[in-house]
Amino acid sequence: MMTIATDQLTNKDHVFTNITWFFIIPWMLIAIFGGMGPPPETPAAWANLALEQIVRYSILIISGTMVTIGFLRLNALLANTPGKTLAGYGTIMISVALPLFIANMAYWGYFLTHVFSTYSVPGAPAKPGWLKTVSEVFLVIRMIEVLLIYLSTAAFILALRIVNHLSKPSTYVYVFFCCLGAFLNLLPNSIKGPLAIANYLSYIPAFTLLMPYLLAVNLNRKYIKNNRLIWLQPLKANNHLN
Repeated sequence: MMTIATDQLTNKDHVFTNITWFFIIPWMLIAIFGGMGPPPETPAAWANLALEQIVRYSILIISGTMVTIGFLRLNALLANTPGKTLAGYGTIMISVALPLFIANMAYWGYFLTHVFSTYSVPGAPAKPGWLKTVSEVFLVIRMIEVLLIYLSTAAFILALRIVNHLSKPSTYVYVFFCCLGAFLNLLPNSIKGPLAIANYLSYIPAFTLLMPYLLAVNLNRKYIKNNRLIWLQPLKANNHLN
């Protein structure tokens, strides 16, 4: 049964390449605002670059949506294989994570931009007290959606390993960093030193969406290698006959 499942997936390698574009294009989009640098550190600076922040987080919403579509399509491809159970768990987690991810990006890109533009100008009224409560709510939302994205990615990686589309070393490395990112994301904001930096890096979308991108690169590399071997087989046969 394992051999049959692997053969079925091997015959659908071209389908894999179509799916992996949903993981690769988001990083191409993220590269667009890579030159913008990190988000502004002060409300006033954020307000001065309001349009830039709206564009930045709109791109991230598109990127997160594309990655989710990629996982949904990957789940459909694994539906009749031994990896379907883990892929199903991954699908559930990413389906829950996407609305939270969109809400979190909208909070940073639209809501906070409006707040900073309104309350950071000279003569602006004091910020209402409920903004702190909203901030705390979205801190929890961020922790949940990032955790689910990492765990979903790990589930799909293990599903691909079951059907022999990933090597053991690659699987161990991917799953380790997914679990590490999920753990670091849950650390409290009060931590200091190197762990504070690791915590920050673990939940920024560029790193959260890095594992799906690397997974796509690995699958495409394997597809290209397999196609090259298939293409070389007739040449080797001819050389043998000659």
